[in-house]
Amino acid sequence: MLTRFGFTDYENKVYETLHHAGKPMTGYALAKDSGVPRGKIYEVLHRLVDKGIILESMTGNKSEYQAVDIEIVIKALTQNFYQNVEQLRTAYREDRPEVDDRVWMLKEDASMLLTMEEWIQKAATSIRLSLWADEFERLKPHLEKKEAEGVRVEALSLGSVPSALRHLTTFPVPEWERHSLERWRLLIVDESRILLAIFHNGEMKGVMTSSPQFVQFFLDFFYHDVALTEITNRYYDEVLVHDDQIRNLLIKLRY
Repeated sequence: MLTRFGFTDYENKVYETLHHAGKPMTGYALAKDSGVPRGKIYEVLHRLVDKGIILESMTGNKSEYQAVDIEIVIKALTQNFYQNVEQLRTAYREDRPEVDDRVWMLKEDASMLLTMEEWIQKAATSIRLSLWADEFERLKPHLEKKEAEGVRVEALSLGSVPSALRHLTTFPVPEWERHSLERWRLLIVDESRILLAIFHNGEMKGVMTSSPQFVQFFLDFFYHDVALTEITNRYYDEVLVHDDQIRNLLIKLRY
């Protein structure tokens, strides 16, 4: 078994022989019982002593050897493994790459949606998403899966959509107002990159960037939209439906 942890076949045979014997043994006896050649036995024993998994005792001119308890060996191997892992991590840790703050243009609609799906699937800590209900339906399974994995998902849907998401805000747009609202997509992943798209002149055009300034701006903008939607939902029937000026202004502010 020790061969799985980097020990040689001879080392494994010697330790197993000592372990099963349950008592001290001489090198001569070990060579005989383990099958390790006498010309190799002391070299193997010295390596095992150095590795700390057998003990050596001198009685006169005779050396005897005893196996260290297997639980101690397991703990030592485990500790050594994690130390090696940490050393490996330190040795190969790369400097954090500079943030790519360039703004990349996106023009193909299907490619944008596929990019959004990929970003959502790779999200590690957080997702903020704002878009229309029909497109939300396409992304909903991915969002619900990420939330189940522990990623914080906050979404704003323009139009009602059934979902089990805990942090979903919806704005049920009346049919007579839909013509005045342009299609809009905003995705912020891990507070480190954004994808923004707007329907303009008959086509969807977008950008994506990891620029910290843009990310922070649109992170604030997302919560601005959520807050405005909550206010609109709460007071629409009481106040806004009776005040065309305020209602039209809110629509312009949000979209």
